[in-house]
Amino acid sequence: MKHPDKTSRGVLIKTSKTQLKFSRRAILKRLGIGAGFLPLLSTERARAAANGFPTRFIAITWTDGVCPPNFYPSGSAGAFSANLPSILSPLQPWSSKLIAFRHATKIQSPFDINVMIDVGSRYGGHFTYPAMLTGGVSSPNGSAEVPTITATFPSIDQIYADNLLTMGVPNAQLNVGCRPYKSYTSFRSGGTPNTQQNDPYKLFTNLFGGTGMTPVDMNALIARRKSVLDYVGGELTSFAKNLGTEDKNNVMVHLQSVKSLQDQLKPSTTGPATCTSPDITPTGLNFNTVANYPKHVQFMSDIVAASVICGKSRAVTMDLIDNGGGNSLTFPWLNIPSPDFHAIAHQGSANYAQKAVIDQWFYEACVKQIVSKLAGVTEGTGTVLDNTVILVCNDMSEGAAHYVGQIPFLLIGSGGGFFKTGRMVTFTSQVAHNQLLTSVLHALGMTSVTGVGDPKYTGNLDSVLTA
Repeated sequence: MKHPDKTSRGVLIKTSKTQLKFSRRAILKRLGIGAGFLPLLSTERARAAANGFPTRFIAITWTDGVCPPNFYPSGSAGAFSANLPSILSPLQPWSSKLIAFRHATKIQSPFDINVMIDVGSRYGGHFTYPAMLTGGVSSPNGSAEVPTITATFPSIDQIYADNLLTMGVPNAQLNVGCRPYKSYTSFRSGGTPNTQQNDPYKLFTNLFGGTGMTPVDMNALIARRKSVLDYVGGELTSFAKNLGTEDKNNVMVHLQSVKSLQDQLKPSTTGPATCTSPDITPTGLNFNTVANYPKHVQFMSDIVAASVICGKSRAVTMDLIDNGGGNSLTFPWLNIPSPDFHAIAHQGSANYAQKAVIDQWFYEACVKQIVSKLAGVTEGTGTVLDNTVILVCNDMSEGAAHYVGQIPFLLIGSGGGFFKTGRMVTFTSQVAHNQLLTSVLHALGMTSVTGVGDPKYTGNLDSVLTA
C-alpha cells in the first residue's frame, strides 16, 4: 500500500511504503534495552557526514542588501577566474570553499523570495527576515509600505535541530544576535520565533562556564558508548537467528545502523584537543552603545565558532543587526561616523563607496572570523569547515529599492563533500530561494526532504550544486 508524502512542520518528507513488523521499540523491549536508546537505531543519515564526522549548519544574516558591482564575481560559471570582489575579499584565502551565485547575464542574484512577493510585499525588504530561512510567510494585515509579515513554517536550523534530536543529539541549536531588536530569522514553528541570545558574557558562561572535557575524558566516553553498541550488535544478531526471512531482514537493518554508529565512534587525537573556550575580554562592556558593536560581533563570532568546534552546537543562526535597517548604527571605526547604516543604504549607487566598505567589514569581522577558526581544526583529511554549511544571507537585493527579489546568498563549506565548492554558479532565470534551502538540508543529510516552506516551491538545486 502506498503512503502519500507527509508534510511535517513545513517540510515535505517521503514516507516508507512498508511498515516494519518488528518496530524499533519492540526490538528494544525484547533486548531489555530502554527506550532512551531508540535514537541510536535510526537509519537517518543526518547524524554525520559521509566521512563519519558531524555536519553543522550556520546561518549569518544582516540587512540592507549589497552593492552588486562589489559583491558578484565577474566571468562565467565555474572556478573563480580572478580575485573575489571587494566585499568578499576577506574570504579570499578560502575561495576554494565557497559557492557564489549570480544570474548568467546580469550582475544580480538569481534567487527571489517568492513568498514575499506572493503576499504583496515586493519592496518590503526590511520585513523579509521571517522568510529567509523558513520559505513561507503570511501578511495578515498592513500594507506594501508597512506590512506585517509572519513566518508560517519553521526555519531550516530548527528543522535540522529537530532531526538531530531524533538521532540522539540534544541541544544542537544555538540562536545568537547582535542588536537584533526583536527581529528574527529562526522560527520554532509558524509565528513562534526562537529568541536570540545577545549577551556574550551570559552565553559564554552557559556554554563554557563549566569544567571542559579533556581529550582523555572524551575518548573514555566514546569507548563506553562503543561498548554499549557492541553489546546491542551481538544481541541483535542472536535475536535475528530465530526469525523468518522478512523479520530477519528488518532486524538486520537496525544492526547495520548500529555498525554505522560504531564506525563513527572512533577515539579522536585532534578534535577534542583543539576545543578551547573563546577569549571574551574585557568584561563589563555595554553592548547597547555603537562604540562596542565591533567587540559584540567579535565575541559572538568567536563563541559561535567555538561552540561548533567543541560540539556544543550543530544548528546555529546569527543575526548581526535588526531588519529595521540599522537605524542609529554608525561606523566610526571605519571613518564613517554618519549617517547611519540605513541612511547610507538608502542612497543606493550614489554611496556604494561607503556601503561596500561596511559590507566588507561584516565579512571581515564576522564571517572570516568564523570561517578561519573552523578551517583551522582538522577532521580526518579535511577540517571542521569542510563538514559545515555556512549560509550567508541578506534581506533585500540593494538598499535603495528594498526589493525582495535578487537576494544575495553565499555558501561556504561543502557539508562533508556534498557541495562542489570553489566556484560561481549561474542561472539563466530566477529561482525560488526555497529550493536552495532544500538543498542545504540535503547537504546536512536530510535527503528525504522534498521541499521547505511553501509547498508551491518544492524542488532542489542538488544537480547544479553537487556537479
